[in-house]
Amino acid sequence: MGGVAEETLTAIKVVASFGREEKELEKFVTWSLRTLKVAKRSQKMMSFMVGLMKFCIFFFYTFALLIGTVFMLNGHIIKKTGEVIGPREVLIVVIALITGFIGLIAALPNIQTISAARVQGKLIFDVIDRVPEIRSHESSSSDDKLVLKSHIAF
Repeated sequence: MGGVAEETLTAIKVVASFGREEKELEKFVTWSLRTLKVAKRSQKMMSFMVGLMKFCIFFFYTFALLIGTVFMLNGHIIKKTGEVIGPREVLIVVIALITGFIGLIAALPNIQTISAARVQGKLIFDVIDRVPEIRSHESSSSDDKLVLKSHIAF
């Protein structure tokens, strides 16, 4: 959309001299609506992912506290130390989960960048692998050689 506006504003004298203001306005509105549609879809996806991430975080906190409480009430014993599981061990597990999720949240922008780079890479390779419609050097056979004559007149 910025390109459309920049193009029109750069050539505003030409646009005005040919009376194309209404056409350019329609073009700008069309591109604005396209941009709005893409932005809304992107925002919906981002909101869904943030909600899903928060759900996962709180679900695992709740799950860790629930399992820790069950282990404490049943008197499970830690095999390495021989001690009964207490609130200290449950808190250690919850802090480990918090640390893990902080690392995951810190990695999300990098994952987003990698996925965007993969999409751009695919587009670039599609352009590179594109076969042009006009391939003059392949269409001419070896029998159809270009014959040049020296009859040039001015």
